[in-house]
Amino acid sequence: MNYKSLPFLLLGLCAAVIAVATFVENVQGTDFVHHYFYGSLWFKLLWAAVVVSGGWLIWRRKLWRRLSVFMLHVSLALILVGALVTSLWGRRGTLHLRQGVPAKEYYCNETRHSEPLPFFLRLDSFEIKYYAGTQAPRDYLSYVSVEGESQLISMNNILKREGYRFYQSSYDEDMQGSLLSVNHDPWGTGLTYLGYALLGLSMMWVLLSSGKRLLVVLLMAGGTLGAKALPAIPADKAAELEREQVMWNNRVAPFGTMAQEFLLKVYGRRTYHGLTPTQVMSSIALEPEQWSQQPIIKVGRGKYRPMAYYVDLSAQPPTLQHMGEDAKADEKVGLLLMLMHGSLVQPVPEGVPRLSESHVRAELLYHRIDWLLWGMMAAFTIALLAGLSRWAHNRKWTWAEGGERLCRMLCALLWTFLLVGWLLRWYVAGHLPLSNGFETMFFVAICLLSVAMLVRHLMPLAVLATAFVLLVAHLGEINPRITPLMPVLHSPWLSLHVSIIMMSYALLVLSIVERRLLRLAVFLLAAGIFLGAVWANVSWGTYWSWDPKESWALITLLVYSIPLHAESLPWFRSTRNYRIYSLLAFACLLMTYLGVNYLLGGMHSYN
Repeated sequence: MNYKSLPFLLLGLCAAVIAVATFVENVQGTDFVHHYFYGSLWFKLLWAAVVVSGGWLIWRRKLWRRLSVFMLHVSLALILVGALVTSLWGRRGTLHLRQGVPAKEYYCNETRHSEPLPFFLRLDSFEIKYYAGTQAPRDYLSYVSVEGESQLISMNNILKREGYRFYQSSYDEDMQGSLLSVNHDPWGTGLTYLGYALLGLSMMWVLLSSGKRLLVVLLMAGGTLGAKALPAIPADKAAELEREQVMWNNRVAPFGTMAQEFLLKVYGRRTYHGLTPTQVMSSIALEPEQWSQQPIIKVGRGKYRPMAYYVDLSAQPPTLQHMGEDAKADEKVGLLLMLMHGSLVQPVPEGVPRLSESHVRAELLYHRIDWLLWGMMAAFTIALLAGLSRWAHNRKWTWAEGGERLCRMLCALLWTFLLVGWLLRWYVAGHLPLSNGFETMFFVAICLLSVAMLVRHLMPLAVLATAFVLLVAHLGEINPRITPLMPVLHSPWLSLHVSIIMMSYALLVLSIVERRLLRLAVFLLAAGIFLGAVWANVSWGTYWSWDPKESWALITLLVYSIPLHAESLPWFRSTRNYRIYSLLAFACLLMTYLGVNYLLGGMHSYN
């Protein structure tokens, strides 16, 4: 075996082991894989072999002569050393506090018994903050005293004391107790963070020294039939009604938003035989018996059933039938029953702040346009025109240059269109829209179009990739609802972590054709992963927990980093071989972004 290939074979083995562990975890549970895989001696020795063999290769190739690349590899080794120190000497556990009762011990996960703290903690009070007028938690607050000093522990607000860190984890049902996560890892975390910082600096150094200054800067700036057959309020009355404000999805929203999301959920479309969502929803509430015969419940591709199939409204009281055949259909029937019984629409309670007129207009505008459908159709059209223009350019036809200019203009218009929709969603939601699969795909499409405008010869591929991303988001069962953020997501780390990860995914797709994008894509993926680790440490008390999404992101990083070493691996110098490998590596990317959600789950799942 060539000594140059050994470190990369070991990296591939690490990726394969982690992949197997994620599927074993799905069957045997988290404790099993943490004991027999991630926490085992052989797993640590495998990573140690990667470091030793990699160090030997660096020495043989005298890599210190290229200081930026040398420092990048040193930072990776430092991160692994920090992880080893955390694994060997770090301590994690839980501390259960009851109001007014001092505590000086916590349960340690590693030793499996109580360990002393160098100070007393006492819970003074605990409360849950809710979004105004709802029962959706906004934050969990523990007011504690540490040797007479008052402190607050909440989500994303940790307590640090004498090398110990305390995180809000859970609470007692009677609201008289709080459960805190405890972390004591003064050396491992510091080494790891030092590795993260050195990695970021060295990646920027490598990019700037390789002539990609401009690309980095630019990327960073980076009612006919239905109206006649069914009773419905007039369109002008519906337009007035949709501006009324109600409680929906644990927030204040215009009635038009509720009606839109209701109809999409039940029927799968934005209109019903020419009737607007507000007309449909209000008419069902007013005339339930007539609407019970309408095939409005979507039960499959192109297949619909009426409410009467599930509910016999002629019986007294109405009886349910055919329930339990399809859980999704049962949910839709439940929504229709709540609407017919008057319990679905909830008015805004007294004292709850109402939306401004500008917010209502913006939200109705956002929901009035199917941004993904129109964007998808436009992207496919532009991709076709761009492909024809490129073909004509190669044949030196006179109209080719004009066709390419037209495509660039259309691409800019589509980018502006999607950006306006995404910014509208940001304004309406009140937070950066990167918290679920629908929003991240929206953002990926904008990133791909940005690449299409910046790198001319990639325009046909980038726009085509944009079209497919929008198609998946439009046809997939990704819920586009705007809802309040979970308490732990109220963090500035969220926007940095997710946006950088999404940009890396977009560039990894394009790197199949344009190899020069691979290094930037891998560096962005690495930066996104380690920013997520910092966020996890701030929120949960550990920067790495081997969650399936984390694990597959690491697998993707390892797999895509191997072709960057073509000097040591001559096989990758062939463009044909690189393309073959990239197509196979793309499966890892699909597994990371989509497969984990539906096959493995975990706390990062969008499913």
